[in-house]
Amino acid sequence: MMFRLKRHALSALMIVALGGSTTVALAQSASNDLNQAAVTFDRTASAAPTRAAESMAKDFSPLVGSQTDALALIQGLHTGTAVVLQPGSTATPESRPVTVTPTAPMGYGNVFITLALAQASLTQAGITKPTSAELAAALTGGTIVVNGQATNFQGILTMRAAGMGWGKIAQENGFKLGRVISAIKSGNERVAQSIRSDARAEHRASQAEKAEQRGNSDAAARAERAEKAERPSRPEKVERVERAERVERPERPERPERIERPERVERPEKVERPTR
Repeated sequence: MMFRLKRHALSALMIVALGGSTTVALAQSASNDLNQAAVTFDRTASAAPTRAAESMAKDFSPLVGSQTDALALIQGLHTGTAVVLQPGSTATPESRPVTVTPTAPMGYGNVFITLALAQASLTQAGITKPTSAELAAALTGGTIVVNGQATNFQGILTMRAAGMGWGKIAQENGFKLGRVISAIKSGNERVAQSIRSDARAEHRASQAEKAEQRGNSDAAARAERAEKAERPSRPEKVERVERAERVERPERPERPERIERPERVERPEKVERPTR
C-alpha cells in the first residue's frame, strides 16, 4: 500500500513538474490513436465504399437532419465537392440553404472524425439539433447566436486545412478525443458487420440462383427423357438385299463370210426376124 501511494505521489509530482508538456504528450498520443482508427476505418470501407457511406449516414442523420442529406454531405467531404445543406426541422422560416465547401478530399475515416468533432463542438455549445447554418459554422467557421449569446466556431475543416492535428483541434475546442476515438471504432465495427451481412446475403442469393439453374437444367433433362420415352420406337432398318450379280451376255456369234455372187451370164444376142 505504501509503495502504491508513493508511486501515485511520484506521478503527481511528474505531472506538476512537466506541466503543459504532459498535456501535449497525452493529446498527441490520443491524436495518434485517432489517426490509426481512421486508417482502420478506411481499410474496412475500401471493401464496400457505398455501404460504408450509407452506414455513416445512419450515424450522422440526427446531426445533418436526414439520412439522405447526411449521405450527400459525407460524399461531398469524401470527394472534396461543395455540398448544399438544407435547413433542418428546427430552422426558422427565413432560414436558407447553406453551402459547405471542403478544402480537399479525405478518406471516410477522416470524414467520420470531422463530423464527430463538429457534433461534439455543437453539443458543447448546447446545440443538439443544428440548423444548416449552425452545422456549416461548426464545419467551416462562423459566429452563431445560441440562447441570445454569440458563439464563435473556428470550423473543423478550416482548422484542419491550417495544418492542425486532430488532437490540437480537440484541444482548441475544449474537449477530449476519447469519445471520438470510441465513436469511430464503434462506427468501424458497424460498417464491417454491414459489409459482412451484405456478403452473406449476396452469397445466399448466388447459391439460390445456382440451385435454380441446376433445378431448371434437371427439369429440362427429365422432360427430354420423358419425351423420348413417349416417342414410338422406329422399326429396325431392313438391310438392303444385295443385288444379284449381273449375268454376262453371251458373246455375239461371228457373222459368216459373204458368198460372192456368180458372174452374170451374158444373154445371147437377139436373132432378127425374117422380113415378110
